[in-house]
Amino acid sequence: AMSRVAFAFVLAVILATARADCPQPADPAMRGVNLGGWLVLESWITPSLFSQHGVPDGSGEWEFCQHTGSGAACAAALQSHWDSWLTFSDLQTLAGSGITHLRIPIGYWILDVQPGEPFPAPANGSWPYLVRSLQWAKRLGLKAVIDLHGAPGSQNGHDNSGQSSGGIHWNTPANINRTVAVLQQLAAKVNAINADPQTACVVAGIEMLNEPWTTCIGGPISLTGTLVPFYEQAYAAIRGTGFIGDIWANDGFCYESSDWDGLLPPPKYENLFLDTHLYHAFGGPRQQPHAWGNIQYTCQHDRPMIAAATGRDWTVVGEWSNAIGPDTPNQFAANAWLRAFTLAQYEAYCPACVGAPSNPGKGAFFWNFKIETGYDAWNYLLGIAHNWVANLSQPLTDFDFSCSATYNSVARDRLAL
Repeated sequence: AMSRVAFAFVLAVILATARADCPQPADPAMRGVNLGGWLVLESWITPSLFSQHGVPDGSGEWEFCQHTGSGAACAAALQSHWDSWLTFSDLQTLAGSGITHLRIPIGYWILDVQPGEPFPAPANGSWPYLVRSLQWAKRLGLKAVIDLHGAPGSQNGHDNSGQSSGGIHWNTPANINRTVAVLQQLAAKVNAINADPQTACVVAGIEMLNEPWTTCIGGPISLTGTLVPFYEQAYAAIRGTGFIGDIWANDGFCYESSDWDGLLPPPKYENLFLDTHLYHAFGGPRQQPHAWGNIQYTCQHDRPMIAAATGRDWTVVGEWSNAIGPDTPNQFAANAWLRAFTLAQYEAYCPACVGAPSNPGKGAFFWNFKIETGYDAWNYLLGIAHNWVANLSQPLTDFDFSCSATYNSVARDRLAL
């Protein structure tokens, strides 16, 4: 019989193999896009899918499955979408343009469906398509961050959480504990993925929760009373599986650096990124009335804001876009302006992404990789096709916009803004 010591050694080897000690870059610069509207539905991204099944706009995936018929019927309705919305060709194009990372939104239901919930059972769900995308990413040299976009009870009440009609009920002990259990299960699966030669070390990070609706924006979720204790519990559960990659904590729209001072500090919390989402399309000071004003705000406000975050050298902008209002006009015929706005945001959010000196901003992830409608402001692949996305695998030239070098009236005049 195997001795206890020998058994313990074998077990340690198995665990170490499953864990995959993937090297971490000392100073990451993550040029990313989001794979939104794929494994978590959003009707504005794929309106044809909703109209095809007679599902009202604005519905979440919960409501979608209620309309199509729960469980297996919903899985049947979604198979072709899961199979076709993201293609290998899409990822090839993104990688060729200098994208290095993919943020992949998932819902808790990819791993855990309980009686009374309309989602397909995990055995009939979208997990195999997620794994296929990670195999593609590995072939192309891309890394992935898997983002828990939808949590039990809904953390924000919006369709992107999976449920659009029931309000915010995530912040109960039962739902929080269930979320932690899902993240623990996810991390264990990610360890196996990262240890598989077909997907070795492809998952760089796990995001614990997307856009919880905190009291910072009038929501019910307390930052220090509920959200941070959840992050502490979830972090411990994820690390407890042996996962040593990045862990992201969404800031819940608590943008002020001071909101986070002293929270989740090293050395107890390592390889931890605070994810902030900076949009110009939803009101507030970021939404400027003129096209140029949005670039100006990015250069004069957001760039120094992120550069000043030295108390937590761990910031990533997990979502941003070029939309600047409810009706971002295509009349900007916008290529010059869109190109400048894209580069300004990269420079503000992840300066090393565009060859500028590194600062606390370590990543910038555009929302979204594509949408069905031909609408540039949310569509990175269209930006590549229309040439307002610079090829960031090549060094930028003096003709390209930079907050620091060309941010002046000459640039403004040259860009006809």
